[in-house]
Amino acid sequence: MIKKILIANRGEIAIRIAKTCRKMGIQSVGVFSQDDTSSLHLDYCDERFFIGSDPLKGSYLNIEKIIEVSKKNSVDAIHPGYGFLSENSLFVKKLEKEKIAFIGPSSKAIELMGDKIESKKIAKKAGVNCIPGYEEAITDIKQGIKFSKDIGFPVMIKASAGGGGKGMRIAHRLEEFEELVIAAKNEARNAFGDDRVFIEKYIEKPRHIEMQILGDKFGDIVWLGERECSIQRRHQKIIEEAPSSFLDQDTRSKMGSQAVKLAREVQYYSAGTVEFVVNPNKEFYFLEMNTRLQVEHPVTETITNIDLVEQMIDIADNKKLKFKQDDIVVKGWSFESRLCGESPIKNFLPSAGRIKELSFPKENIRIDSGYQSGGEVSIYYDSLLAKIISKGNNRQDAINVMQKALQEVCIDGVDTNIDFLMDIFKNKNFINGDINTNFIEEVYKNGYKSETSNKNELEIIMIFAFCYHISYLVSVNNDIENISKEWMVCLPQKKINIKFISFQSDKLKIFFGETVKEIDYNINYITSLIKVSFNEKIYQGRITANEKFIKVFYNGSNIDVKILSLTADHLYKKLPEEKKIDTSREVLSPMPGKVTNILVKENDKVEIGDNLVVLDAMKMENIIKSDCSAVIKSIHIKKNDSVSAEQILITFN
Repeated sequence: MIKKILIANRGEIAIRIAKTCRKMGIQSVGVFSQDDTSSLHLDYCDERFFIGSDPLKGSYLNIEKIIEVSKKNSVDAIHPGYGFLSENSLFVKKLEKEKIAFIGPSSKAIELMGDKIESKKIAKKAGVNCIPGYEEAITDIKQGIKFSKDIGFPVMIKASAGGGGKGMRIAHRLEEFEELVIAAKNEARNAFGDDRVFIEKYIEKPRHIEMQILGDKFGDIVWLGERECSIQRRHQKIIEEAPSSFLDQDTRSKMGSQAVKLAREVQYYSAGTVEFVVNPNKEFYFLEMNTRLQVEHPVTETITNIDLVEQMIDIADNKKLKFKQDDIVVKGWSFESRLCGESPIKNFLPSAGRIKELSFPKENIRIDSGYQSGGEVSIYYDSLLAKIISKGNNRQDAINVMQKALQEVCIDGVDTNIDFLMDIFKNKNFINGDINTNFIEEVYKNGYKSETSNKNELEIIMIFAFCYHISYLVSVNNDIENISKEWMVCLPQKKINIKFISFQSDKLKIFFGETVKEIDYNINYITSLIKVSFNEKIYQGRITANEKFIKVFYNGSNIDVKILSLTADHLYKKLPEEKKIDTSREVLSPMPGKVTNILVKENDKVEIGDNLVVLDAMKMENIIKSDCSAVIKSIHIKKNDSVSAEQILITFN
């Protein structure tokens, strides 16, 4: 019987597992690296142990150390969460030898399904629909080109040992094929220690839909419905939902049946996910099987009311499933939004650093997070900061709940995708369920700008800023009569004259242009949330201020607002333009990261688009390219250096 579980992970998933352990009356053991000495997940574990100063290989990936801690502390079982050792068959074999239960599938199932080439062969044998392609690793570029021409472009280059979107590239043309293969192999080698890649046909306008399965050690396997994971950037999911608005019951049942067939073929037990790609005609093809708990598992839990972690523990404890396929009932709709440390306006570059303030809504929402105010976001770990999970009676209800929740999230100190998520949830195509894995590329063809041209939204943003401005002036002036009554509220492309008529305890009466508005407002200076009501409607956003601007975040837009007196506005127009620092002869790091390769040397001549430096940040490889034709004067970094954002990497002559 399992009485004590070591959680071989960190962050939100470690907390998630610890909560279920507590619910089941099982002792939990947390582990941590030097970087995670103050990590929030340790507060949820009954015991905690240091496992190494190295952030990865010497700690969370240190099999011997984790087993040593487990043996010394009478641990019955280990739950790996996801990532790290969750799909490491060698780890499972060593646990079997030590008679420590692994809360997951057998080592054989992990090996068979972890190799994307082998898993495709097994899927075909089991009668599962497969994407046209070659089930052999590319041994050289010429062979890859021949395969690709046979299949026809576009083709998908995929890491055999891959997962999580790493080691994956789409080649639309022959001319870009070689560079993308090299990039995929490099990323796969860094992420998995295995640079084998294979090729398959890229499905146009694909949807990414996956089936959650559960199997016990007695041969019972069920599927718990699907999750749609089509909203992705860099082939990594950021919004998931369950069920899918695209599938009909017949297609759903066929996918579930094929997922179970594949699981039976490898004698699978524990929780697992069979992923499919689905074309616009509802034809579906096997993509891969993840032999672990998925990041997005909460949406399935929300609509089935089944605790997947609890089921995994019971299965590892040799217990039978307590339900059959006909017992599975799906109720309502659920969304998950992944709050990540990254900058969407900079093409999703990772963002690390210390979180100054972090708060989440408390009602009608589930939050899975591994961070709190004051926590450090490291470059060595995944960019995921929190998962925000909504539920509704139907899809629109769940969207409404999510929109409200995203408006109430406050995070300061690192760049995040919170406004980008809000922008997606208000997109008409998204609301209508008209999505595919290219949604972000199609909707944001020129990148995400974090701005709006909507007249109503701009009006709300200006009112937010003006309420904040007047509130500040009232707080520092004893006599309201000393405050100027007339102001210019300036946006980058628009400005308007606002006069305040009266003020009384968070109530404003103003002339907004030619219109009189009576406004109630409330500002929480700790969370930066602002709420205003006028015209019988309530609006909520976030607001901060610096010496130059009031920054307003509203409904997916991030706008700098300047508020000036009429005199200041007149003088401001006469100021000379601020001189910008010339950085055209320098290559700056766009993010914090680790230098994994330097591809040039001093005195090399480079052209526009040439590769210069490879940075690794939050498990993603980022290639820094030259944006000019020049000769390299100095290289200011060396391999394995840690660099900060805006640090000078290279100077040109």
